[in-house]
Amino acid sequence: MPEIKPHAPTKQAAAKVLKTLAGLYPAHPLEVQGAEPFRVLVATMLSSRTKDPVTNAVMRSLWAKARTPWDILRIPETKLAEALKPVGFYSQKARQLHGLCRMVLERFGGGVPATREELMELPGVGRKVANLVLNICYDYPAICVDTHVHRVSNRLGWVSTETPEETEEALMKVVERKYWSMLNRVVVNHGQRVCQPVSPRCSECAIAASCPRTGVVKYR
Repeated sequence: MPEIKPHAPTKQAAAKVLKTLAGLYPAHPLEVQGAEPFRVLVATMLSSRTKDPVTNAVMRSLWAKARTPWDILRIPETKLAEALKPVGFYSQKARQLHGLCRMVLERFGGGVPATREELMELPGVGRKVANLVLNICYDYPAICVDTHVHRVSNRLGWVSTETPEETEEALMKVVERKYWSMLNRVVVNHGQRVCQPVSPRCSECAIAASCPRTGVVKYR
């Protein structure tokens, strides 16, 4: 594969890449599209440091017996932790999930808040989770940056950043606002399936011609 020289990112180039990826990945790898806000909130909170297939399986099991904040609070924390055990930091997340459910009931009347500031008040909810909930549930344009978005954006040369927070701010200057909501879905899919952390599958990549492979040492 010929070497692609780094180039200054443009909104037009980013849009072309995102539209190509959107055709390949119509669904989010986390099973949240079309779900009610509370399920989206719980799933995205649990997904931190956990692979999406694992989170999906845990959510399906949890949802079979608990679909509301009240339902989850009725499960003792030790039993809830056991139910969440496949996800990373399951004991901590069980405690956070109970706290989240209490706050949703006491502070927000049982509903999921629709602002980033209020979402980030909930236990276990950071900016990434808040942005994804806003995107999926409230159609609010926000860039949700996780490890995949951070890695792929840097490899594409769209940004040159050290942290997800820096990546979010930098992407706002490169990606048109109308693509913000779909960016996480398509880039996470691509990062999991093709542009993997170690030895990405560049020979199978639909956007290889647009990628300078910044920072990539070994690829397939």
